[in-house]
Amino acid sequence: MDSLAAVGCVGLGIAWRWVRWLPSSDRIRRIVAETAFVALLPLLTFRSMARAPAGSVLWHVPLVAALTIGCVLAVAAFWLQRRADLDPRSRAALLLAAAWGNVTYLGIPVLTTTLGPEQVFVAVLFDFTASTPLLWTLGVAVALAQTAESFHGLVWQRVVFLPPLWAAIAGLLWRFSGGTLSPLADGILGFGARAVIPLMMFVLGLSLRWEYLRQWRMLLPVAALKLLVAPVVAFGLAMAVGISGATLRATILEAAMPTMMLVLVVAERFGLATDQVAAAIALTTLASALTLPLWWLASAILA
Repeated sequence: MDSLAAVGCVGLGIAWRWVRWLPSSDRIRRIVAETAFVALLPLLTFRSMARAPAGSVLWHVPLVAALTIGCVLAVAAFWLQRRADLDPRSRAALLLAAAWGNVTYLGIPVLTTTLGPEQVFVAVLFDFTASTPLLWTLGVAVALAQTAESFHGLVWQRVVFLPPLWAAIAGLLWRFSGGTLSPLADGILGFGARAVIPLMMFVLGLSLRWEYLRQWRMLLPVAALKLLVAPVVAFGLAMAVGISGATLRATILEAAMPTMMLVLVVAERFGLATDQVAAAIALTTLASALTLPLWWLASAILA
């Protein structure tokens, strides 16, 4: 899917919200996102991992992803300690918004368009072996530290029962078993994989709300951490563990993704400042249209 088509899908999602007689954009967003996540994303995930290169990169990428999230979270916590004007729920919301990126719904289309489908496995590893599990554990712990709720097993179920996670595991097992995909199986998986990207971009367009941009001044440090600091940290860590070439470029781009949409689900579940999370998603997503091309160019030079 080329970049022009991807932008068109985002534009279609934005336009949907302005047509009164169409079904609610929130309802359509939930239906499309759930369908893509449960039915189609596992196909893309399995195919990507079944074709992933064997070797240390399979644990290097998750390690870099986890350490990048941890480092940015620590820097964000230090910055927010100086903000006496923020209540605890706003502070927790901004912490999550600064540390977790949209490495799947935006990351996969970006990697596919810029580096080709053979690097999609980086997005899969970045998300389902590091980012999402950490969000539902470390991220939830950050949220619980600011609320009166106690930890319970339901958050673990969010991780254990992720369909793409099991598809990634199955793909890795297939990869190391030495099996090859038949043309029919590869065609079916490829069809599902191709359908994921336009749906993800459509959901992204449905999620953007211009009214949230009124908070842009307060959110500038969050955007700087997510779009500028995180990829710098990821680059240093990736170089340290020996990632190179196109995989290094993909890792940098994944770290440079805007705020993760799933953070909004965590914020809603644990009573954080959801408006500020939504505003961070909108601001960083729009700003990433400028920063991602710069990181693509920078990664070409650095890699």
